[in-house]
Amino acid sequence: MVAIQATNPKGLHSILTKELLSDYGPTSPRPVSDVNKRINVEINLAVVRVIELNERHQTLQQSAFLDMHWHDDYLTWNTSAYPDVNVLILPTDQIWRPDIHLFENVDRNFESFKDVSAWVYPDGTVIWAAPVILYTACRIDARLFPFDTQHCTLRFGSWSYDINQLNLTPINRTDGIANFFIENGVWHLEDVIVESVVNVYPEGIFPEVVYTVVLHRRPLFHVLSFILPCVLLSFLNLLAFILPTASGEKVSLGITNLLALVLFQQLIGDFLPPSSSDMPIISYYFTPMILIGCLSIVSGVLVAALYHQDKTKPVPQWLLDLTRVHPLTNATLQLLEPNGNDEVKKSANSSEAGVRAGVRKNSSVSNGHCVSAIAYPVQERGVFTDDHLRSRIDYSSDWRKVAAVIDKLILMFGIMLTVSAIIITVVLFITSEEMNGI
Repeated sequence: MVAIQATNPKGLHSILTKELLSDYGPTSPRPVSDVNKRINVEINLAVVRVIELNERHQTLQQSAFLDMHWHDDYLTWNTSAYPDVNVLILPTDQIWRPDIHLFENVDRNFESFKDVSAWVYPDGTVIWAAPVILYTACRIDARLFPFDTQHCTLRFGSWSYDINQLNLTPINRTDGIANFFIENGVWHLEDVIVESVVNVYPEGIFPEVVYTVVLHRRPLFHVLSFILPCVLLSFLNLLAFILPTASGEKVSLGITNLLALVLFQQLIGDFLPPSSSDMPIISYYFTPMILIGCLSIVSGVLVAALYHQDKTKPVPQWLLDLTRVHPLTNATLQLLEPNGNDEVKKSANSSEAGVRAGVRKNSSVSNGHCVSAIAYPVQERGVFTDDHLRSRIDYSSDWRKVAAVIDKLILMFGIMLTVSAIIITVVLFITSEEMNGI
């Protein structure tokens, strides 16, 4: 202890500083009068601002106030000898400082903030307080994005001294986090949880102070910018099935919706880490929507192909049975069947008789020519009736009915898939929040 009466005209602070530092010695040994004495170091972290929480790289950058208190046996003086000196400000590079490290640190310039000077009191109490910018790793749990709450852990501890040489404990502060934290538009600081832990290693027992920064995301921006447009696009996917095929825009609408959904999924993916362990629940909604978008394109191509099918080509019976479509040309189809309708056959026979009568009545040539004239239509009647009538039957209405039925079936599947995706997503959000609350 320095107890020299100050008579030098120089300031008492300068004299005391010189006396203390000249007899201090090396700064590496612990400043204790007894080698078996343990130094108690108290630490406090006050979060001021969240600069950036990078979900993709899983890092947290924040500004904070970091305080450390300890007792130095070599930095004491008699207040009666220096009555006007109640505190000294000494550079930390000339006194002992505990080697407290932040184990989650990912910034190589972490040591730069330790150049701040320390406050020294007559009883040897040293207070080192500095504004710091901490850049640490933070494991992101993106399951509830964008309604998620992140827990970022910061572990402080000594690298060289075990619990027999240095004991690290948190400072009990009565002021709340609201006195320091500056709110921003993305994250809300819900709480800062402090706990003391003791870890056992082969080298010894080392104490640590663990700070858990609890950050809750403000979801309004993401809801209005991503979630709501995606929900609206999912309903536009269903409109691609309702759009008439004759418009020729079914496939174009489906492709546009699909590209928009993929774009929004990529934008949301840029916010999240590429991890398979904590998949965001919102992904379980996007995947069915993209599936419906692809299905709308395939359906549009298929329905357009059926809609513009060759009108002289009949619809296969299996397709009629599958779609439960009753053809509009039953009477015409019976005409072509061997056992067709008797009335239709009679009509055809009467037409043939009229042709024969007309030929006989108007014939003025030899009997051979008349026979030839009569035989010609009779010989060609079968070919004329089958091919000519078959070419005159219009099956386009049947094809269009089949296309409409297939379009509606896929529409019903799309509606069920969309509703199911919404229900499952909401249930997963609710159950996950309840589990996190527990």
